[in-house]
Amino acid sequence: MKALLSLFCLVTYLTCALSANGWPVSLDMSCNKALSAVACSFEFTNNANEDLYLLKRNTPLEGLRSQFVSVSLDGRSLEYEGMYVRRAPPAKENFVFLKAGESISATVQITDAFSIDTDGLYTVQYSRPLQYLSVNEMSAMSIDQLKESFVHESVQLYLKDTSVLSKPKRQEIKIDYTVHLQSCSSASFSGGDNQNSATLTAHKKLCSGSNTAKGKVGDNITISTTWFGAYDAGRTAEAKEVYTDINNGLSTTAVTYYNNGPDCEADEYAYVWSNIKDTVYLCNLYYNIQTSCSTSAESKEGTLLHEWSHSFGDTEDYEYGRTDCKDLAQNNPDRAVNNADNFAYHYCDAQ
Repeated sequence: MKALLSLFCLVTYLTCALSANGWPVSLDMSCNKALSAVACSFEFTNNANEDLYLLKRNTPLEGLRSQFVSVSLDGRSLEYEGMYVRRAPPAKENFVFLKAGESISATVQITDAFSIDTDGLYTVQYSRPLQYLSVNEMSAMSIDQLKESFVHESVQLYLKDTSVLSKPKRQEIKIDYTVHLQSCSSASFSGGDNQNSATLTAHKKLCSGSNTAKGKVGDNITISTTWFGAYDAGRTAEAKEVYTDINNGLSTTAVTYYNNGPDCEADEYAYVWSNIKDTVYLCNLYYNIQTSCSTSAESKEGTLLHEWSHSFGDTEDYEYGRTDCKDLAQNNPDRAVNNADNFAYHYCDAQ
């Protein structure tokens, strides 16, 4: 019986030191209207009988830097209008230490990322698994052993007088100069000159490069299997459509590159706002990587492809880094064909 219990814990990726609550990390949430905003509070609790490290990324513990909730009105989903960020794989500082039984809380204003402008019954659903490591795994920096705790929390609230609620912000950008291109649409720069020529070189490659990458998605193509999983006609069509949308977007949209984006953090390459389809904000890590694609190293070209896949291809951020993205393709290919970094690496391998 002990052997069967140990096997069960191994297969389901759970620690055997669980409480009766089931998952090692649980969530309680509440939402309310406060003056001109809708604020939601989240409390995360370590229910295990051992200490854990909880990843702050993709949770309200880092603020609204990703979509960790969905919002719907009478069953109709509202569009997320917040950030998508390309980051380095997580390091220890991206985790918070929770002793057994300890809780930690955070509050965010969801009106900063969703336009709530119609009176009615709203549902706020937590939409991301919580990721964590044991103390021993953190000591060994076994980031690739991240476990997941699935939560199914939601809150319903009836909102009225929604016309007074604040709306997601759209930043005004001062353009420094614009370069008109034949292969793609024009590219403008803002925020001064910080390796602008390298960014322009990378940008010029994207239109033809996205077509090249599209041609290397499908059956019996090694890099397609590596980044999008075993061949499936539906997933192949989905990946090709993302590349088509990227190409069309870059060919018809006058885009802007904003140097040293005002919301950058130290472990980030770049970010976009989902309600601003024409601008990529560049961050510190971006300036420390090579310009053109590589099959082993990060690049400006791959980073730009990642960001435009959000803006034009509606991709998400589930995993970062070559190792975790390869694992995603093998273990969850349906997510891989919607993960921006999988497209970045497939694109670069295809060039």
